[in-house]
Amino acid sequence: MNLHSFLLILQSITVVFLFIETVIVFTRWKNSIHSYLFLACISSFISNLGYLMQLRATTEEGYLSALKLSYAGRVWIVLAFFLFTARLCRVKLPRGLVTFLLLLQIAIYLSVVSIGSNTLYYSTYSFVPDPVFPKFYHTNGTMHDIFMATNVLLVFFAMTWIIREFRHEKNAKSKKRLFILISSFAAQILSFILHVSGVFGISGFYDLTMTGALFGTALMLVAILRFDLLGTREIARDFAIDRISEGIIAVDNEGRVQYFNEPAARIYPEFKAFFSGKEGFEPTGFEEEGEEEKPQNRPASRTNYTPYDIISFISEAVEKGENLQVGDRVYSPEENALVYHGEQYGKLYALVDDTEHFHYMEELQKQRDIADRANEAKSKFLANMSHEIRTPINAVLGMDEMILRESSEKPILGYATDIMSAGRTLLSLINDILDLSKIEEGKMEILPVQYDLSSLINDLVNMTRPRAMKKGLQFHVEAEEHVPHLLYGDEIRVRQCAMNILTNAVKYTEKGDVWLKISYEKTDEEHICLRFSVKDTGIGMKKEDMELLFSPYKRIEEERNRTIEGTGLGMSITKQLLDLMGSSLQVESEYGYGSVFSFAVSQKVIKWEELGDYTVRFDNATNRNQVYHELFHAPDARILVVDDTEMNLAVMQSLLKKTGIRIDTATSGREALVMAEQTRYDLVFIDHMMPEMDGIETLHHMRESGACKEVPAVALTANAVSGAREMYLEAGFADYLSKPVDGERLERLLADMLPAEKVLSPDTGASPEHSVEISTAAFDSDSEEALEHLMQHLREIPEIDEEAGLKNCGDMEGYANVLAVFYQTAAPKADEIEELYHNGDLPGYTIKVHALKSSARIIGATELSALAKALEDAGKDENTGFISEHTERLLSMYRNLNEKLRFLDPEKSDLADISPAELEEAYRTIIEIASSMDYGLLDDLLKDLRGYHLPEKDAERLRRMEALLTNLDFDGIAEIAAETEGNQRG
Repeated sequence: MNLHSFLLILQSITVVFLFIETVIVFTRWKNSIHSYLFLACISSFISNLGYLMQLRATTEEGYLSALKLSYAGRVWIVLAFFLFTARLCRVKLPRGLVTFLLLLQIAIYLSVVSIGSNTLYYSTYSFVPDPVFPKFYHTNGTMHDIFMATNVLLVFFAMTWIIREFRHEKNAKSKKRLFILISSFAAQILSFILHVSGVFGISGFYDLTMTGALFGTALMLVAILRFDLLGTREIARDFAIDRISEGIIAVDNEGRVQYFNEPAARIYPEFKAFFSGKEGFEPTGFEEEGEEEKPQNRPASRTNYTPYDIISFISEAVEKGENLQVGDRVYSPEENALVYHGEQYGKLYALVDDTEHFHYMEELQKQRDIADRANEAKSKFLANMSHEIRTPINAVLGMDEMILRESSEKPILGYATDIMSAGRTLLSLINDILDLSKIEEGKMEILPVQYDLSSLINDLVNMTRPRAMKKGLQFHVEAEEHVPHLLYGDEIRVRQCAMNILTNAVKYTEKGDVWLKISYEKTDEEHICLRFSVKDTGIGMKKEDMELLFSPYKRIEEERNRTIEGTGLGMSITKQLLDLMGSSLQVESEYGYGSVFSFAVSQKVIKWEELGDYTVRFDNATNRNQVYHELFHAPDARILVVDDTEMNLAVMQSLLKKTGIRIDTATSGREALVMAEQTRYDLVFIDHMMPEMDGIETLHHMRESGACKEVPAVALTANAVSGAREMYLEAGFADYLSKPVDGERLERLLADMLPAEKVLSPDTGASPEHSVEISTAAFDSDSEEALEHLMQHLREIPEIDEEAGLKNCGDMEGYANVLAVFYQTAAPKADEIEELYHNGDLPGYTIKVHALKSSARIIGATELSALAKALEDAGKDENTGFISEHTERLLSMYRNLNEKLRFLDPEKSDLADISPAELEEAYRTIIEIASSMDYGLLDDLLKDLRGYHLPEKDAERLRRMEALLTNLDFDGIAEIAAETEGNQRG
């Protein structure tokens, strides 16, 4: 017997086995899963039958006909097993995928059928009619490669699914069934690998996959005959119901229990007790029981309930949305209709064991309540303590300042300097705690304003460079020249974030360099992504310490860094502020070599004018501040400035003082009209937003009346937005200036618009004949020492950026004058805003907060200015909700700032403060003394109160009580003192 004859016998046996398998599957065919298995069997039979004919072929024509018959089955074998496995393992396949695979197999078979007329499947082929063993040589085409690749993918997924099912299976019989299926598939896969790899020489002229089909068929028959592969009911039960953890109960339309799984029997032993192996059950009745006796409230071992009773309790729990308590377990009941082909056959109940979940949720809620209460208490404590600590710290720093001024003893001055340094560090810490408390309570707000990037960079450099120089570090600044410098965003918070990481870099760097890099990326026509990056050569961080970086009150390597000041709040606050601005902090660090901290924030671009060379801009700004000189003198020129805010008028007078221009001022449009009719002016400045008559209306009335008809007018506005220039030109203005007014631009504008004959060069030696004198209540404008003391006071007020205020006002003397006007007008203007708010006068309110926005920005109170800007926008948008929510905060900030400027009033600057608690105690004492009608004691107490600085309302009450005391009206005094009980005084 030669090899050819042996292979013919082997192939014949394979065909017989496949035929038997196909017949068995056909006779037991019951549902769709069997359809896929039958397709696989009949396809294998046809494929192997065709290959048997290929082995017997003696001509090329006969061989090709047998090949095409073989492929009529071969193209479907793997796909059929793939679909069968997906159904067996409950994998849901998209209908579109199945359709695509079917169409692909049809296309492959068509390419096989057309062999000889194209090169899609075999690009070349030849038949050798060897009498011992005929051979067919071929070169694979595109469709052949696609067919092989598709089969490999389908086999891979099918084997993955069935192996996963085998690993998860708990039932022994089902596990054996799956193992034999895996072995069947593996035998065929192995034969395919051996054939393709050509390990055995025979694979060159015999398809070893046919031998794999023989072994695979034998194993498949074992699975069918020995382990009931086609037993649908057992497969469904083993793979879908009995193995799950939920209790499953099926009832028919009459409420009779038809099926329950093992978990349901464990929950309710009554089922097994009543059924005793029967498949159906007729209920024996229903016994009325109290709520405490229902199955959901009793131990699971009792069996005095019928299945009908239990189903009733479950159905009732589903209807009420309640859980079932069985023993110490908690179950969530579910009810679903059993529908088949549109007809309902009953209901299916599922009992999900949620005991651990409910216990976990209860414990989680308890822990959450505890944590919330603790966090709330902590936040309140920190906020209250921080506010309370501020008062004694300010007193300490104030007294220390007096020591520094008055003492001439070097040791004492050294001690005082150390106290001042430590006190400011403590004050900075308290500010951080307040910021953190605001963030945690959700009270921190992002308030965008228009700002100059170059100014922000200057602040960062001015605050960082001295610290770096003190430690012997090199501080480098790299600012991209093309970044636009006029932006719109929360300048304060951006600066705070950048300053925090710069401070950290200097703090943790002992030698080397610190770099600040500013770059940007354009995101759209109106926005950029502004990036700050800080690099240092400091100690760096370990990877395991990164998590502590953003934890408040935690510091990295405390043992190593114990000599470095700080609490770890800075990075936590920075992270949370960046979260509020939609950004995040990126950190790269190498332990022992340094770190790089960076963040990027989206900012709106007001003007695309580039920053340019920052170093040149910085040097120019520095030099300009040091060597400022007026551009011209104009003693014969006369201008009119119209603004409803006295402080803005003072700023204009201060900025132009050295030019000698005669300046008239008006606080309303009507007053300006009267002055314009009486005086011939060379130029008129008019504020846009004023009550009763705004700037545009004022200009129109001036033109209509003939007053100043030919005189150029310039608009003053705090809302310099895109298109503003065009709007003011159309209204009749010659130009506009944005507030706070830039002194250099103001002088250039005047030099261009004033009559040429009235503008004198400062180099001609002419000096201003007229100078504007503005007196302040507390400072002599001619005293440099007094002005320096003013700046020292301002540095102790965190709400004021004295450098920004100084820049806005031109010089220190002008700044002092403007601050004096702000202090003198703050209290009545705050009352006016409050009255307009309570009266619901939205237009008037909007104008007043607009004025506050401008005046606060001029003195450097940027946070107050930003809040006023937000309330102004809300007033324009008629957003009364925002106004109601934030007006009290605005008034509080306004009045608190005014209190801190009390040193500007010599009559009040030396008075001590009195706390609200002390004042409340004083009022209670007044009531007690008044009731005893002790004139002398009451007179002494009222005189003692005169020695303290009192809020305006309390000062008024004190005056009234003193007047009543002269008339011995003790009852009236008691009534006034009683007005304050339980109320917070302003």
